[in-house]
Amino acid sequence: MKTTSGFLYSVVVLAMILVVSSFLTEGRCAEPTWRVEFDETCAHTTDAMSLAPAELEVLIAKCEHLQKIIEQLDESTSKVFLKRVLMCKNLYQYVLDDKKKSPENSAQ
Repeated sequence: MKTTSGFLYSVVVLAMILVVSSFLTEGRCAEPTWRVEFDETCAHTTDAMSLAPAELEVLIAKCEHLQKIIEQLDESTSKVFLKRVLMCKNLYQYVLDDKKKSPENSAQ
């Protein structure tokens, strides 16, 4: 009797783990892919001055891609994240313009 209840307990725990993992892999509990990309793209704002112009151009392109995705979200989410992604893009663009204007600053 004792081995049957232990076996049953193991089966229930395994089933629960499988259910939770299926939710995570389907994205029900995980963050949306646009949000992960947003976090990765805007994470470089603190070190924007140390980035190469090519890296800044890539980040600006990612911001533009995110902007298109975020514009299609619900109104409240779109309003908040659109403002934030535009701020990131503007910062990267400002730094890129500054580096192009004065190449001696980018060498430092």
